[in-house]
Amino acid sequence: MKKLFIFFFFHSLIFADLLNDLKLNQFKYDERKILQESRETKKSWINPVILQYSFTQNDSLNVITKNRVFTISINQPVFKSGAIYYSIKYAKHSKLYNKLNLELQKRELIKKALELAFDYKINKLNEKIILLNIKNAKIDIKKKKEDFLNGIGDSTLLNNAVLNLNTLMLNLEDMKIKNDSLKYSFANISSLDIEKLKLPEFKILNKKNYIKRNIEYNKQNVYKQVKKDLYKMQIGNQLLSVNLNASYNWQNTDYSPNTAAFKDYSNDYYQIGFNIVWPISFNALNKIEKNKIDYLKSSLLIIDKKNELENRYESIIRQINGIDKKILIYKENIKIYDNLINSTIESIHAGNATEYDLELLKNSRETMYLNIKMLQLQKDKILLNMYYDLTGWNWGVHGKN
Repeated sequence: MKKLFIFFFFHSLIFADLLNDLKLNQFKYDERKILQESRETKKSWINPVILQYSFTQNDSLNVITKNRVFTISINQPVFKSGAIYYSIKYAKHSKLYNKLNLELQKRELIKKALELAFDYKINKLNEKIILLNIKNAKIDIKKKKEDFLNGIGDSTLLNNAVLNLNTLMLNLEDMKIKNDSLKYSFANISSLDIEKLKLPEFKILNKKNYIKRNIEYNKQNVYKQVKKDLYKMQIGNQLLSVNLNASYNWQNTDYSPNTAAFKDYSNDYYQIGFNIVWPISFNALNKIEKNKIDYLKSSLLIIDKKNELENRYESIIRQINGIDKKILIYKENIKIYDNLINSTIESIHAGNATEYDLELLKNSRETMYLNIKMLQLQKDKILLNMYYDLTGWNWGVHGKN
Protein backbone atom coordinates (compact mmCIF):
# COMPACT_ATOMS: atom_id res chain seq x y z
CA MET A 1 0.00 0.00 0.00
CA LYS A 2 1.41 3.41 -0.94
CA LYS A 3 2.49 5.72 1.85
CA LEU A 4 -0.35 7.87 3.11
CA PHE A 5 0.20 11.47 4.08
CA ILE A 6 -1.71 13.82 6.30
CA PHE A 7 -3.28 16.67 4.42
CA PHE A 8 -5.83 19.19 5.56
CA PHE A 9 -7.00 22.45 4.01
CA PHE A 10 -7.69 25.49 6.16
CA HIS A 11 -9.85 28.58 5.75
CA SER A 12 -10.55 31.63 7.86
CA LEU A 13 -13.86 30.19 9.05
CA ILE A 14 -13.45 27.91 12.07
CA PHE A 15 -15.81 24.96 12.25
CA ALA A 16 -16.84 25.88 15.79
CA ASP A 17 -18.54 28.87 14.13
CA LEU A 18 -20.94 26.37 12.58
CA LEU A 19 -22.75 26.15 15.91
CA ASN A 20 -25.29 28.81 16.72
CA ASP A 21 -24.96 31.01 19.82
CA LEU A 22 -27.47 28.93 21.78
CA LYS A 23 -25.43 25.75 21.32
CA LEU A 24 -22.12 27.51 22.01
CA ASN A 25 -23.43 29.09 25.22
CA GLN A 26 -24.61 25.69 26.45
CA PHE A 27 -21.08 24.34 25.97
CA LYS A 28 -19.62 27.40 27.75
CA TYR A 29 -21.80 26.70 30.79
CA ASP A 30 -20.70 23.05 30.72
CA GLU A 31 -17.05 24.18 30.62
CA ARG A 32 -17.58 26.47 33.60
CA LYS A 33 -19.26 23.63 35.50
CA ILE A 34 -16.31 21.31 34.78
CA LEU A 35 -13.91 23.96 36.11
CA GLN A 36 -15.89 24.41 39.33
CA GLU A 37 -16.23 20.65 39.85
CA SER A 38 -12.48 20.27 39.44
CA ARG A 39 -11.74 23.02 41.97
CA GLU A 40 -14.22 21.48 44.39
CA THR A 41 -12.65 18.01 44.04
CA LYS A 42 -9.11 19.39 44.35
CA LYS A 43 -9.98 20.91 47.75
CA SER A 44 -12.17 18.05 48.93
CA TRP A 45 -9.50 16.77 51.36
CA ILE A 46 -9.51 20.13 53.22
CA ASN A 47 -11.99 20.11 56.09
CA PRO A 48 -14.02 23.25 56.80
CA VAL A 49 -13.06 25.74 59.50
CA ILE A 50 -15.89 25.70 62.04
CA LEU A 51 -17.09 29.06 63.40
CA GLN A 52 -19.46 28.66 66.32
CA TYR A 53 -21.19 31.22 68.56
CA SER A 54 -23.60 30.51 71.38
CA PHE A 55 -25.57 32.67 73.77
CA THR A 56 -27.46 31.43 76.82
CA GLN A 57 -29.39 33.19 79.59
CA ASN A 58 -30.88 31.78 82.78
CA ASP A 59 -32.24 33.10 86.10
CA SER A 60 -31.38 30.33 88.56
CA LEU A 61 -30.86 31.49 92.19
CA ASN A 62 -32.71 34.70 91.20
CA VAL A 63 -29.58 35.88 89.41
CA ILE A 64 -29.73 36.50 85.67
CA THR A 65 -26.73 34.96 83.98
CA LYS A 66 -25.74 35.74 80.36
CA ASN A 67 -23.12 33.50 78.79
CA ARG A 68 -21.47 34.12 75.39
CA VAL A 69 -19.07 31.67 73.75
CA PHE A 70 -17.29 32.06 70.40
CA THR A 71 -15.13 29.24 68.98
CA ILE A 72 -12.97 28.75 65.87
CA SER A 73 -11.94 25.13 65.36
CA ILE A 74 -10.49 22.82 62.74
CA ASN A 75 -9.84 19.13 62.48
CA GLN A 76 -7.64 18.76 59.39
CA PRO A 77 -5.93 15.64 58.03
CA VAL A 78 -2.32 16.45 57.08
CA PHE A 79 -1.23 12.93 56.17
CA LYS A 80 -3.38 10.09 54.78
CA SER A 81 -0.88 7.57 53.39
CA GLY A 82 -1.01 9.08 49.89
CA ALA A 83 -4.77 9.63 49.71
CA ILE A 84 -4.37 13.44 49.74
CA TYR A 85 -1.79 13.36 46.94
CA TYR A 86 -3.92 11.11 44.75
CA SER A 87 -7.10 13.10 45.43
CA ILE A 88 -5.33 16.16 43.96
CA LYS A 89 -4.20 14.08 40.95
CA TYR A 90 -7.71 12.72 40.61
CA ALA A 91 -9.10 16.27 40.42
CA LYS A 92 -6.60 17.09 37.66
CA HIS A 93 -7.25 13.95 35.60
CA SER A 94 -11.04 14.02 36.03
CA LYS A 95 -11.04 17.64 34.84
CA LEU A 96 -9.10 16.63 31.72
CA TYR A 97 -11.38 13.64 31.16
CA ASN A 98 -14.52 15.77 31.41
CA LYS A 99 -13.06 18.42 29.10
CA LEU A 100 -12.22 15.78 26.49
CA ASN A 101 -15.71 14.35 26.83
CA LEU A 102 -17.23 17.80 26.36
CA GLU A 103 -14.99 18.44 23.36
CA LEU A 104 -16.23 15.20 21.83
CA GLN A 105 -19.84 16.27 22.36
CA LYS A 106 -19.11 19.59 20.65
CA ARG A 107 -17.38 17.90 17.73
CA GLU A 108 -20.18 15.38 17.36
CA LEU A 109 -22.57 18.30 16.94
CA ILE A 110 -20.23 20.00 14.46
CA LYS A 111 -19.93 16.72 12.59
CA LYS A 112 -23.72 16.38 12.47
CA ALA A 113 -24.02 19.89 10.99
CA LEU A 114 -21.36 19.11 8.38
CA GLU A 115 -22.97 15.80 7.46
CA LEU A 116 -26.26 17.61 6.91
CA ALA A 117 -24.43 20.15 4.74
CA PHE A 118 -22.71 17.39 2.74
CA ASP A 119 -26.04 15.61 2.19
CA TYR A 120 -27.62 18.89 1.10
CA LYS A 121 -24.86 19.59 -1.46
CA ILE A 122 -25.02 15.99 -2.71
CA ASN A 123 -28.79 16.20 -3.13
CA LYS A 124 -28.48 19.51 -4.98
CA LEU A 125 -26.21 17.74 -7.48
CA ASN A 126 -28.76 14.94 -7.64
CA GLU A 127 -31.38 17.54 -8.54
CA LYS A 128 -29.21 18.69 -11.45
CA ILE A 129 -28.79 15.09 -12.62
CA ILE A 130 -32.55 14.53 -12.49
CA LEU A 131 -33.14 17.75 -14.44
CA LEU A 132 -30.72 16.55 -17.14
CA ASN A 133 -32.46 13.18 -17.20
CA ILE A 134 -35.80 14.99 -17.52
CA LYS A 135 -34.42 16.87 -20.54
CA ASN A 136 -33.35 13.56 -22.06
CA ALA A 137 -36.71 11.99 -21.24
CA LYS A 138 -38.52 14.83 -23.03
CA ILE A 139 -36.23 14.42 -26.06
CA ASP A 140 -36.88 10.69 -25.97
CA ILE A 141 -40.64 11.33 -26.00
CA LYS A 142 -40.31 13.70 -28.98
CA LYS A 143 -38.31 11.12 -30.93
CA LYS A 144 -40.68 8.28 -30.11
CA LYS A 145 -43.69 10.45 -30.90
CA GLU A 146 -42.22 11.32 -34.31
CA ASP A 147 -41.50 7.64 -34.97
CA PHE A 148 -45.00 6.69 -33.91
CA LEU A 149 -46.62 9.35 -36.11
CA ASN A 150 -44.44 8.24 -39.03
CA GLY A 151 -45.63 4.69 -38.55
CA ILE A 152 -42.26 3.25 -37.59
CA GLY A 153 -42.66 3.49 -33.80
CA ASP A 154 -44.46 1.51 -31.12
CA SER A 155 -47.10 3.08 -28.86
CA THR A 156 -45.84 0.96 -25.97
CA LEU A 157 -42.39 2.52 -26.26
CA LEU A 158 -43.94 5.98 -26.33
CA ASN A 159 -46.05 5.18 -23.27
CA ASN A 160 -43.00 3.88 -21.37
CA ALA A 161 -41.11 7.08 -22.24
CA VAL A 162 -43.97 9.18 -20.81
CA LEU A 163 -44.05 7.05 -17.64
CA ASN A 164 -40.28 7.44 -17.29
CA LEU A 165 -40.63 11.23 -17.47
CA ASN A 166 -43.40 11.13 -14.88
CA THR A 167 -41.20 9.08 -12.52
CA LEU A 168 -38.33 11.54 -12.92
CA MET A 169 -40.62 14.50 -12.17
CA LEU A 170 -41.85 12.80 -9.00
CA ASN A 171 -38.26 12.01 -7.97
CA LEU A 172 -37.37 15.67 -8.43
CA GLU A 173 -40.15 16.77 -6.08
CA ASP A 174 -39.10 14.15 -3.51
CA MET A 175 -35.54 15.47 -3.72
CA LYS A 176 -36.71 19.04 -3.10
CA ILE A 177 -38.70 17.94 -0.05
CA LYS A 178 -35.67 16.06 1.28
CA ASN A 179 -33.45 19.10 0.78
CA ASP A 180 -35.90 21.30 2.67
CA SER A 181 -35.79 18.85 5.55
CA LEU A 182 -31.97 18.87 5.57
CA LYS A 183 -31.97 22.66 5.46
CA TYR A 184 -34.26 22.93 8.50
CA SER A 185 -32.28 20.33 10.45
CA PHE A 186 -29.08 22.27 9.73
CA ALA A 187 -30.75 25.50 10.90
CA ASN A 188 -31.45 23.88 14.29
CA ILE A 189 -27.69 23.62 14.85
CA SER A 190 -26.19 26.49 12.88
CA SER A 191 -27.12 30.05 12.02
CA LEU A 192 -24.96 29.95 8.85
CA ASP A 193 -26.44 29.80 5.36
CA ILE A 194 -26.19 26.22 4.14
CA GLU A 195 -26.25 27.45 0.55
CA LYS A 196 -23.10 29.55 1.02
CA LEU A 197 -21.27 27.23 3.40
CA LYS A 198 -17.90 26.05 2.11
CA LEU A 199 -17.27 22.42 2.90
CA PRO A 200 -13.93 20.92 3.96
CA GLU A 201 -11.72 18.83 1.72
CA PHE A 202 -9.73 15.98 3.24
CA LYS A 203 -7.03 13.56 2.25
CA ILE A 204 -6.06 10.30 3.90
CA LEU A 205 -4.49 10.36 7.34
CA ASN A 206 -2.07 7.56 8.24
CA LYS A 207 -3.36 5.03 10.75
CA LYS A 208 -0.72 5.62 13.44
CA ASN A 209 -1.35 9.36 13.55
CA TYR A 210 -5.11 8.83 13.41
CA ILE A 211 -5.08 6.71 16.55
CA LYS A 212 -2.46 8.79 18.36
CA ARG A 213 -4.41 12.03 17.87
CA ASN A 214 -7.86 10.55 18.39
CA ILE A 215 -9.75 12.21 21.26
CA GLU A 216 -11.66 9.02 22.10
CA TYR A 217 -8.37 7.14 22.45
CA ASN A 218 -6.78 9.92 24.52
CA LYS A 219 -9.88 10.10 26.69
CA GLN A 220 -9.59 6.39 27.38
CA ASN A 221 -5.97 6.86 28.49
CA VAL A 222 -6.99 9.66 30.84
CA TYR A 223 -9.81 7.44 32.14
CA LYS A 224 -7.16 4.88 33.12
CA GLN A 225 -5.36 7.58 35.15
CA VAL A 226 -8.63 8.52 36.85
CA LYS A 227 -9.22 4.90 37.87
CA LYS A 228 -5.62 4.60 39.08
CA ASP A 229 -6.04 7.70 41.27
CA LEU A 230 -9.27 6.33 42.76
CA TYR A 231 -7.55 3.00 43.46
CA LYS A 232 -4.62 4.70 45.23
CA MET A 233 -6.99 6.98 47.13
CA GLN A 234 -8.92 3.98 48.40
CA ILE A 235 -5.71 2.37 49.66
CA GLY A 236 -4.73 5.58 51.46
CA ASN A 237 -8.16 5.95 53.03
CA GLN A 238 -7.82 2.50 54.64
CA LEU A 239 -4.39 3.22 56.16
CA LEU A 240 -2.93 5.51 58.78
CA SER A 241 -3.85 9.20 58.83
CA VAL A 242 -2.62 12.10 60.95
CA ASN A 243 -5.05 14.90 61.81
CA LEU A 244 -4.26 18.35 63.18
CA ASN A 245 -6.73 19.63 65.79
CA ALA A 246 -6.85 23.28 66.76
CA SER A 247 -9.35 25.71 68.25
CA TYR A 248 -9.52 29.23 69.61
CA ASN A 249 -12.19 29.95 72.23
CA TRP A 250 -13.56 33.15 73.74
CA GLN A 251 -16.04 33.10 76.61
CA ASN A 252 -17.84 35.91 78.44
CA THR A 253 -20.26 35.59 81.35
CA ASP A 254 -22.29 38.48 82.80
CA TYR A 255 -24.20 38.36 86.10
CA SER A 256 -27.09 40.67 86.91
CA PRO A 257 -27.62 42.17 89.41
CA ASN A 258 -23.94 42.42 90.26
CA THR A 259 -23.12 41.19 93.76
CA ALA A 260 -19.98 40.33 95.57
CA ALA A 261 -20.78 36.66 95.13
CA PHE A 262 -21.12 36.91 91.34
CA LYS A 263 -18.56 38.72 89.20
CA ASP A 264 -18.50 39.12 85.46
CA TYR A 265 -16.11 36.71 83.81
CA SER A 266 -14.25 36.83 80.49
CA ASN A 267 -11.62 34.45 79.15
CA ASP A 268 -10.01 33.36 75.86
CA TYR A 269 -7.85 30.33 75.26
CA TYR A 270 -6.67 27.96 72.50
CA GLN A 271 -6.16 24.26 72.04
CA ILE A 272 -3.84 22.54 69.59
CA GLY A 273 -2.88 18.94 69.08
CA PHE A 274 -2.99 16.02 66.72
CA ASN A 275 -4.42 12.56 66.54
CA ILE A 276 -3.42 9.44 64.66
CA VAL A 277 -6.15 7.31 63.15
CA TRP A 278 -5.90 3.89 61.58
CA PRO A 279 -9.39 2.61 60.71
CA ILE A 280 -9.93 -1.11 60.94
CA SER A 281 -12.64 -1.85 58.38
CA PHE A 282 -13.86 -5.37 57.75
CA ASN A 283 -14.60 -4.60 54.09
CA ALA A 284 -11.47 -2.49 53.42
CA LEU A 285 -9.89 -5.13 51.21
CA ASN A 286 -13.13 -5.45 49.23
CA LYS A 287 -13.22 -1.70 48.60
CA ILE A 288 -9.59 -1.68 47.50
CA GLU A 289 -10.03 -4.72 45.28
CA LYS A 290 -13.12 -3.24 43.65
CA ASN A 291 -11.21 -0.11 42.66
CA LYS A 292 -8.25 -2.21 41.54
CA ILE A 293 -10.53 -4.19 39.21
CA ASP A 294 -11.83 -0.95 37.67
CA TYR A 295 -8.23 0.20 37.17
CA LEU A 296 -7.17 -3.08 35.53
CA LYS A 297 -10.28 -3.05 33.34
CA SER A 298 -9.42 0.48 32.13
CA SER A 299 -6.22 -0.91 30.57
CA LEU A 300 -8.28 -3.39 28.56
CA LEU A 301 -10.61 -0.58 27.47
CA ILE A 302 -7.63 1.24 25.94
CA ILE A 303 -6.72 -1.83 23.87
CA ASP A 304 -10.38 -2.30 22.93
CA LYS A 305 -10.67 1.35 21.82
CA LYS A 306 -7.49 1.02 19.76
CA ASN A 307 -8.90 -2.08 18.01
CA GLU A 308 -12.17 -0.26 17.39
CA LEU A 309 -10.34 2.72 15.84
CA GLU A 310 -8.17 0.46 13.69
CA ASN A 311 -11.30 -1.28 12.36
CA ARG A 312 -12.98 2.07 11.78
CA TYR A 313 -9.90 3.27 9.91
CA GLU A 314 -9.81 0.18 7.69
CA SER A 315 -13.53 0.52 7.00
CA ILE A 316 -13.04 4.15 5.95
CA ILE A 317 -10.14 3.19 3.66
CA ARG A 318 -12.23 0.46 2.02
CA GLN A 319 -15.09 2.87 1.41
CA ILE A 320 -12.71 5.47 -0.04
CA ASN A 321 -11.12 2.90 -2.35
CA GLY A 322 -14.59 1.86 -3.52
CA ILE A 323 -15.50 5.47 -4.31
CA ASP A 324 -12.21 6.00 -6.16
CA LYS A 325 -13.03 3.00 -8.37
CA LYS A 326 -16.45 4.45 -9.14
CA ILE A 327 -14.88 7.79 -10.06
CA LEU A 328 -12.54 6.00 -12.50
CA ILE A 329 -15.56 4.29 -14.09
CA TYR A 330 -17.31 7.62 -14.61
CA LYS A 331 -14.12 9.13 -16.07
CA GLU A 332 -13.94 6.25 -18.54
CA ASN A 333 -17.58 6.82 -19.41
CA ILE A 334 -16.79 10.49 -20.10
CA LYS A 335 -14.14 9.41 -22.62
CA ILE A 336 -16.69 7.14 -24.30
CA TYR A 337 -19.23 9.96 -24.48
CA ASP A 338 -16.58 12.32 -25.89
CA ASN A 339 -15.98 9.86 -28.73
CA LEU A 340 -19.72 9.37 -29.28
CA ILE A 341 -20.31 13.11 -29.37
CA ASN A 342 -17.57 13.61 -31.96
CA SER A 343 -19.01 10.76 -34.05
CA THR A 344 -22.54 12.19 -33.73
CA ILE A 345 -21.39 15.64 -34.89
CA GLU A 346 -19.90 14.00 -38.00
CA SER A 347 -23.13 12.02 -38.49
CA ILE A 348 -25.20 15.20 -38.24
CA HIS A 349 -23.08 16.76 -40.99
CA ALA A 350 -23.62 13.61 -43.06
CA GLY A 351 -27.38 13.72 -42.39
CA ASN A 352 -27.45 10.44 -40.45
CA ALA A 353 -28.17 11.92 -36.99
CA THR A 354 -30.13 14.81 -35.48
CA GLU A 355 -29.48 17.58 -32.94
CA TYR A 356 -31.66 15.56 -30.58
CA ASP A 357 -29.10 12.76 -30.63
CA LEU A 358 -26.29 15.19 -29.88
CA GLU A 359 -28.17 16.83 -26.99
CA LEU A 360 -28.95 13.45 -25.46
CA LEU A 361 -25.26 12.52 -25.44
CA LYS A 362 -24.15 15.90 -24.06
CA ASN A 363 -26.70 15.73 -21.24
CA SER A 364 -25.62 12.18 -20.41
CA ARG A 365 -21.96 13.22 -20.37
CA GLU A 366 -22.82 16.10 -18.03
CA THR A 367 -24.43 13.64 -15.61
CA MET A 368 -21.10 11.79 -15.49
CA TYR A 369 -19.33 14.97 -14.33
CA LEU A 370 -22.03 15.61 -11.72
CA ASN A 371 -21.77 12.02 -10.46
CA ILE A 372 -18.01 12.50 -10.00
CA LYS A 373 -18.66 15.67 -7.96
CA MET A 374 -21.19 13.76 -5.87
CA LEU A 375 -18.72 10.97 -5.21
CA GLN A 376 -16.03 13.45 -4.20
CA LEU A 377 -18.46 14.97 -1.69
CA GLN A 378 -19.35 11.49 -0.42
CA LYS A 379 -15.65 10.79 -0.07
CA ASP A 380 -15.08 13.90 2.04
CA LYS A 381 -18.14 13.06 4.14
CA ILE A 382 -16.64 9.65 4.90
CA LEU A 383 -13.22 11.17 5.67
CA LEU A 384 -14.96 13.53 8.09
CA ASN A 385 -15.25 10.48 10.37
CA MET A 386 -11.45 10.32 10.38
CA TYR A 387 -10.87 13.99 11.20
CA TYR A 388 -13.69 15.25 13.40
CA ASP A 389 -12.31 13.84 16.68
CA LEU A 390 -8.59 14.54 16.29
CA THR A 391 -6.59 16.57 18.80
CA GLY A 392 -4.12 19.17 17.60
CA TRP A 393 -6.14 20.14 14.54
CA ASN A 394 -7.93 23.42 13.96
CA TRP A 395 -11.25 22.91 12.23
CA GLY A 396 -11.33 24.88 9.00
CA VAL A 397 -13.19 24.85 5.71
CA HIS A 398 -11.92 25.33 2.22
CA GLY A 399 -13.32 26.19 -1.13
CA LYS A 400 -16.02 23.64 -1.95
CA ASN A 401 -19.57 25.00 -2.25
